[in-house]
Amino acid sequence: MYSPIEVARFTLAEFNRNLEGLSEDHARVRMTKAGGGAMNAITWAMAHIAGHWLSRPGQPAGFAFRTGDPTPPVLADARAWLDEAAAFTESWLPAAEAELLRSKPDFLRGESIGTGVMRAALHTWFHCGEINVIRQLLGHPEIAFLGDITEYLEWREADGRAEMYRPAELARFTLSEFERGLEELTAVEAIARLDKADGTQTNSITWTMGHVSTGWLFDYALMTGERFQFGERAFFGPNADPTPPSFEEMRAMFATAKDLTEQWLPDATDELLSSKRDFGPQELMRTVLHTWFHTGEINAMRQMRGHDEIRFVGRMAGQLEYGGVA
Repeated sequence: MYSPIEVARFTLAEFNRNLEGLSEDHARVRMTKAGGGAMNAITWAMAHIAGHWLSRPGQPAGFAFRTGDPTPPVLADARAWLDEAAAFTESWLPAAEAELLRSKPDFLRGESIGTGVMRAALHTWFHCGEINVIRQLLGHPEIAFLGDITEYLEWREADGRAEMYRPAELARFTLSEFERGLEELTAVEAIARLDKADGTQTNSITWTMGHVSTGWLFDYALMTGERFQFGERAFFGPNADPTPPSFEEMRAMFATAKDLTEQWLPDATDELLSSKRDFGPQELMRTVLHTWFHTGEINAMRQMRGHDEIRFVGRMAGQLEYGGVA
């Protein structure tokens, strides 16, 4: 099982790492989309994320950065709100009992508190990906994600409590949401690369699809002992060929990754998931969060190409809930 406080700590630490080296101007700039309009600024996203972690009855109106006024707050204020969000999370979540995490207060609109924690985490990783694209477009170097997850988060065998987030549901929901981020893209748009301020280019959406699929295929090989390679070009990682593969080919690779994940993960035992392997028992959560990060990257690239923003995280009820879906 994954502990909610460990998921939260790792997520917030990594989100803050994504803010390194930002000036006031870069943190508050709004990138122009193709066809008009502008993306939200990084400081707006920071405040928006803080609001998710501070979500509670009577929260300050200043944290309502969801819709409405897109004016970017100043960087110092946004950082202070993030610090407050982290402190608030530490004040209650480490000692939260299962009964509290299963409760469904009205302000969460039908979700349990435990489900809300995972929603906040996945949403934070999504915006981490969006911010990383904006950074690169402004000339900052890409920050590699995920960081050292072993310091914060790993799978542990159940200790008598109900399973907090069922692994198969976590994977299934993540893969479904990533796929939703590909809606309405043309084959030409999917292979396009955006120009960065430093003269280089971002990876294409199809390359990212291959990169994400590789992570899930690696989990399959790691946990089953079965070797697997998709076609002649199976590696989409650091220093790999950046040439964009076709949309059709990457849709097939992603579908294969989904199918193989569905083959091994639903019946995976605590013993298997907590076994110490080459990359450790936290590899599943690494793959999940890494996928959400790239979902955010793709959403930023979609907007720069003139597509409407897709709202994430989608509906979790009946798909991914604290304690498992009944």
